[in-house]
Amino acid sequence: MSELILFEHYPESMLLIDSSGRILDANRKALELYEIEKAELLKLDVFSLSTEEYREPVYQMLEIAVFEEKVVEIVHLSWTGKPIPVEVKIKPLFISDSRIILFYVKDISIRQQMQVKNDRLQYLNSVYVDIFMHMPDGAIIVNPQGKIKEVNLAAQSILGQSLQEMQGKSVSEYLGMNIPHIQAMLENGESYRDVELLIPGQERNLHAVISGIPFRSNGVLRGGVIYLSPIEKIHHLVNRFTGARASYSFQDIITVSHSMQEAIHLAKMAASSTSNVLLEGESGTGKEVFAQAIHSASQRKNGPFVAVNCGAIPRELIGSELFGYIEGAFTGARKGGSPGKFELASGGTLFLDEIGDMPLEQQVTLLRVLQEKNITRIGDSRTIPVDVRVICATNKNLWQEVEAGNFRADLYYRLNVINIDIPPLRRRKEDIIVLFDYFLSKIPAGKAPLPEERINIEESLQQYRWPGNIRELQNVVERMVHMAGTLPVGVKHLPPELRRSVSETVPGHKSVDVSEISIYEARGHHKKVIQEQERDMIISLLKHFQGNISKVAREMGVNRSTIYRKMKVYKIEQ
Repeated sequence: MSELILFEHYPESMLLIDSSGRILDANRKALELYEIEKAELLKLDVFSLSTEEYREPVYQMLEIAVFEEKVVEIVHLSWTGKPIPVEVKIKPLFISDSRIILFYVKDISIRQQMQVKNDRLQYLNSVYVDIFMHMPDGAIIVNPQGKIKEVNLAAQSILGQSLQEMQGKSVSEYLGMNIPHIQAMLENGESYRDVELLIPGQERNLHAVISGIPFRSNGVLRGGVIYLSPIEKIHHLVNRFTGARASYSFQDIITVSHSMQEAIHLAKMAASSTSNVLLEGESGTGKEVFAQAIHSASQRKNGPFVAVNCGAIPRELIGSELFGYIEGAFTGARKGGSPGKFELASGGTLFLDEIGDMPLEQQVTLLRVLQEKNITRIGDSRTIPVDVRVICATNKNLWQEVEAGNFRADLYYRLNVINIDIPPLRRRKEDIIVLFDYFLSKIPAGKAPLPEERINIEESLQQYRWPGNIRELQNVVERMVHMAGTLPVGVKHLPPELRRSVSETVPGHKSVDVSEISIYEARGHHKKVIQEQERDMIISLLKHFQGNISKVAREMGVNRSTIYRKMKVYKIEQ
């Protein structure tokens, strides 16, 4: 009797089955588990309680039940068809020489749910740890006392120490003492963003930007995360999205001239070194193209290329432009200060064009920067390390400027490590026609001259002295195309100064007044020609489609509203 009471009130589900698997009895917990009346349950066998895929394990359990106990995890079904994950254990009993099997059934659905949650937590923890350790910015987790708990790989690389060396130490040992933003984060829970910081180092100072976010647990401040990124990385991003990149290479220099080939050879040698380069040449000879080509072929090609025209900056602003300034350095200084071109070019190349126009007082500062590889922003006393390759250019004879007292001799020697002289166009006449054809091919509307016209054009181009060099030749080609409209370019489309040379050498040739206009007037003339052609096309299509605006718009590939607008502009009656 006591055994029966124990069976009926056992805290887990229990079934009594025979050796064939037929259910002989079930306790109260089993009826609750399977959501079934006892009379209905006793009509079933134990195999029908399992889903198809788990019946074989039950067969195997019954076969060995006479020898040993066995535990398996399977899925049973309730009377309503709900799957129930269970743990099944069988135990053989021998009553009056009959073998009865005690079938323990334990509902493990809650345990499995907990296991799923635990697996998910482990997965998320693994993902978050992986994200933290491999994020591109440095990250340091500190407790409320400012002690370092965790440091990711980027921060270890930036600060030059491992997690084991830093863990447990105060963050102030690495980021400096008395940083108000970090103190405010840990004491008051105040976050901060993009604060510039100069971190002292054994070999060199580290210029970085830091941000901090506090974290809480149950409303209690538990510490914070400090993010840091070297300022060079931020400058690289700025340069990338503001176009401070080199777009020319040595392949872009069009020439057949021996003197230019020598200059290119010397420039390629300069690209493989880290020495300063001085480019000398007249205005328009392509000094910046050479500078960009040197950068593109150097080990710094993935870094920024920052160009500064020293002659175009007012002398009172050139210092702040090159070296930057801090907030409050002068009236009108931007809040938070501003980095200079040296900082923006760090890791790459700084091209100083028209270096001969730099004021003497700034030449002293430039010399110091080139020697020490550090800059000091205007209004600040801290030095910021910069890693910059400097290429300078001038259209003056820089040594004559030194002799005249307009340029420092020590700066001249510092800049003039590798000197490259770029010859003017008049000294390499073999390039003139090559460049003319090249520039003409680059203009979509440009049409090559007829053979008889080409001879006269080539003669005039060769006889001209080209004071504006390649830049002037490019403008001449553009002007000729605008003047010619849809026709091939000819002698009459040359500017007056070039056309006169043809008039003097070709008997019977007369000047054409239209070519006396400037290049800006030529562009206006070209625009007027295009508009007249467009007006004629609209009138022709309107006649062809009998005034159907939709068909005209479809033929021209524009909207109907565009046709109506152009008809109004060109005063076309429908």
